[in-house]
Amino acid sequence: MPRLGGQLVALYRDAFSGLPLTTWLLCLASFVNRCGSMVLPLLNLYLLDKFGYSATDAGFVVTLYGVGAVFGSMLGGKLADVLGNVRVQYLTLALSGIWMVLMAQLSNVYLIAGATFILGVINDAFRPGSISAVATSVGPELRRKALSLNRLMMNAGWAVGPTVGGTLVESFDYDIIFYADGGTCLLAAAFLFVFLRGFTPRQSAPEPVATGGAAATIVERKQPSRGPFQDPHFSWLMFVNFVVITAFMQYFITGTRVLKDEGYSESTIFWLIAINPALITIIEMPIAHGLRHIPAMPIVAAGSLAIGLGYLCYLLPIGVAAVVLALVIITVGEVLQMALLGVYINDYAPPERRGAYNGAYGTSFSLSLIAAPITGGWVYDEFGTEALWLACGGAGILSALGFLLANRRIRSTPQQVA
Repeated sequence: MPRLGGQLVALYRDAFSGLPLTTWLLCLASFVNRCGSMVLPLLNLYLLDKFGYSATDAGFVVTLYGVGAVFGSMLGGKLADVLGNVRVQYLTLALSGIWMVLMAQLSNVYLIAGATFILGVINDAFRPGSISAVATSVGPELRRKALSLNRLMMNAGWAVGPTVGGTLVESFDYDIIFYADGGTCLLAAAFLFVFLRGFTPRQSAPEPVATGGAAATIVERKQPSRGPFQDPHFSWLMFVNFVVITAFMQYFITGTRVLKDEGYSESTIFWLIAINPALITIIEMPIAHGLRHIPAMPIVAAGSLAIGLGYLCYLLPIGVAAVVLALVIITVGEVLQMALLGVYINDYAPPERRGAYNGAYGTSFSLSLIAAPITGGWVYDEFGTEALWLACGGAGILSALGFLLANRRIRSTPQQVA
């Protein structure tokens, strides 16, 4: 046992070592921001409590956030390339914080719906700059580790935000989440402005187009400066990612409504949801470190499959144990799918268009935020819980096949090594 403990300590030490202070500071800002993540995960329940909305009707309002997020991701990617990765972060965080405080003053559902759209624009304009800054704070050899640390910090914050939010709602009311979420956005903006406003991307030698096992074999790019949506390989990856993420998001969008209808309290629901980010905080860095020499795309496919199988576990007749088992398996799938796909995209993107590629990558998540509330709410209202979990399981399995097809394309395409 002592030997096993020493091996685990060594694994974690190796997984976190080698990253510069700048990377840690960038990731810490993401952690601070995510510690207040309450508005989006609680929005469905907020609309139920304050306006009596059904799952379908609430889904349409949450969808407006996703519509705004599509524009925000594209805008944020362009601004990151023009204004700089850190500057666009603290500007959008400050605007998000102010906007959420203003939203707390609204009592008309139509105004809330419009404000939710604008919040989606501002919030997701932050994402491309965050990913690009972390990716360019290190050399290519440390990029997988740096991006995994960023995801770890965001998920650690996500473990705090909704859980605290559920407790605050029970102690006060739903309006408190807008102040708490907005306050952490302002705090993260101030942190970035004070410590990182002079951030300069790491200058490195031109990156090879094929990177071998470290980040997966990359398809030849005949026009390195073309836009992401003109890139067929990238566009296919984003479509497949959209499908699996639309299913993945159900655990905190429609899934919260399902658990509420089954009699769980808000605090219990968000303690259950905290399993996902808490487990990611523990396992993601060691997994990413252990898989650093293995091509990314087969791992991404395995992660999508795990997400699908996890949702099928919700159907097991074992009560809350089924929820816990489902969330654990879904979380492992998330680590394999999202972490490795993000690294792959940043290795694949032309350095001068990395912000645009990360913006387009974020758009696939934003489009999922449009589709997930509408489809999940409609399936649940019309066909019931079992149909919802079966649909999510099928989406994960089909997405795994889609990523495997992309991997075959990679292997069959002539490569170019710089």
